[in-house]
Amino acid sequence: MITSIEFLIYIGAAFASTSLIGAIASNGGLSGNLTRTITGGSLTVVSSNFLIGYANMESFLSASINGSLGFSGYIFIGGLSALLITWAGNLIEYKRLIL
Repeated sequence: MITSIEFLIYIGAAFASTSLIGAIASNGGLSGNLTRTITGGSLTVVSSNFLIGYANMESFLSASINGSLGFSGYIFIGGLSALLITWAGNLIEYKRLIL
């Protein structure tokens, strides 16, 4: 069963790999659809497994969600959520990475 923190990590990794693939494709790399699909999927799997294995970040996010860090933990989770929502909105609206 996937916990809420793992779900957030998977979503963040998917957004990161989408942005990376978009940047590479806009520079002429990954011209074929099959190559793009395989590369995006493998980047998602590798980055999500790395982030899940990264114990410090996971434990900090878990402590924030569980309320162990108090009100500041909830502010952190709210800010992180707002950042991810903004990132997703920009990717959907502009179809590319915005710096």
